[in-house]
Amino acid sequence: MKGRRRQGIIRKVLIPVVIFLVIAGSGGAHGADAEGKGDSGDAYRVGINDVIDIRVIDHPDLRTVAPVSSDGTITFPYLGSVYVKGLSLSEIREEITKKLAEGYVKYPVVTVLLAKSMSRKIYTYGQLSKRGEIMYEEDMTLLKALSLAGGVTPEGLFGKVVIRRREKESHRYKKVLETYLDNGMLRSRKIEDTLLEPDDILIVERNKTILIQGEVMKRGRFPLERGMTVLSALLQAGGANDNGKYGKIKLRRKWRGKKGGGYRDVVEARLNEGVIESGKVEETLLRADDILVVERNRTFLVEGEVMKRGRFPLEEGMTVLRALLSVGGVKDSGRYGKIRVRRKEEGRTGGYRDLVEARLNEGAIESREVEDMVLEPDDILIVEGNEKFYIYGEVNKKGEFDLKKDMTVFRAITIAGGFTKWGSESRVSILRANREGSGFERIRVDIGKVIKGDATADISLQPGDTIIVSTGIF
Repeated sequence: MKGRRRQGIIRKVLIPVVIFLVIAGSGGAHGADAEGKGDSGDAYRVGINDVIDIRVIDHPDLRTVAPVSSDGTITFPYLGSVYVKGLSLSEIREEITKKLAEGYVKYPVVTVLLAKSMSRKIYTYGQLSKRGEIMYEEDMTLLKALSLAGGVTPEGLFGKVVIRRREKESHRYKKVLETYLDNGMLRSRKIEDTLLEPDDILIVERNKTILIQGEVMKRGRFPLERGMTVLSALLQAGGANDNGKYGKIKLRRKWRGKKGGGYRDVVEARLNEGVIESGKVEETLLRADDILVVERNRTFLVEGEVMKRGRFPLEEGMTVLRALLSVGGVKDSGRYGKIRVRRKEEGRTGGYRDLVEARLNEGAIESREVEDMVLEPDDILIVEGNEKFYIYGEVNKKGEFDLKKDMTVFRAITIAGGFTKWGSESRVSILRANREGSGFERIRVDIGKVIKGDATADISLQPGDTIIVSTGIF
């Protein structure tokens, strides 16, 4: 009897101590599991779909691993439905302990663990493959959350990432982080490792963009990349096409003046073979909504007796000679003609005037001044056909001939194969239009004197002259 009494006394003393130690120890375990920071179990409030693990010491049959149902309850042996939604782990433990002690278990020692948190979530929005809810995990970083959301869509690769967090004791949210993506990548390891909290809202905003127009390979809207310059944007668009390689590049930017919004030109530069001629313009940093425009080549027009006619890009420092060479030079029908440059007259719409001209000799421009003249946009370069002279009468080849440089009557007769046996050296004449254009004058030439060495007897021909060689019979 004395032994039984001693055992009862020991039980009355030890059980409360064990209960105290278990409760004290389990509270720390619950808090660590719930928050991952070693806080008390009161820091975490159980929600719907959370799974909790309830154990009663010395009563393995009462162990219950139960999800929180949609009505906020769990089912527990003997007790039936127990409302746990919104309670802390320690509050659930106290509730189960109290109900069991009401007649089901004497001195119940209860532990409550958070087996799985299904109610803690973060919310994703914006340019992510998965928008909506993501289950929160312990030590969830920003990088992990972006991965669980399926990554960033193309429309957000250079967008802004924002984390918004609920303020304590309030339904309001505040911004706790803001950063930009660089082709879908976060800018630093420190930002990647930013820890999220339950109920955080993760937002990826759409890329800021620029617009590229005009004579480029790819027109349209492009994402504004970090540190994007005029040059890098032009390369992104594939560079200038053939119609813009000698044009102009301009940067237009939103401007808010006294009269409201609009755009204004910020910088511009010429292109030469598609290369921007200003380093300053190349390195200009772009801003959101900037417009980059590549204008069509400035051009000049080539007409007449050349290998290629048409409109051509006006390269920087393009001279008359360079222009002539760029179109393949002069045809045979223009090698002894004339070259002219026509230019728009200022103050007159569509009016042109002859600016310079020079003779061609074997296709070469006879004036250095004309060769080196720099063309301007919309100039017209004209190569006229060869000037002609005509020869009839007693020569072996009659007809029309090109009037070459320094052509004289004697040289012309030589080109025509010389006199026939009836041709007279002393009966040669030139029919030349008079200055008034109302008729012709006849100029006598004695080729016999020329043959004898009198160079002064020979006469230089002019365009349109007609040489007549008469017979020696009177």
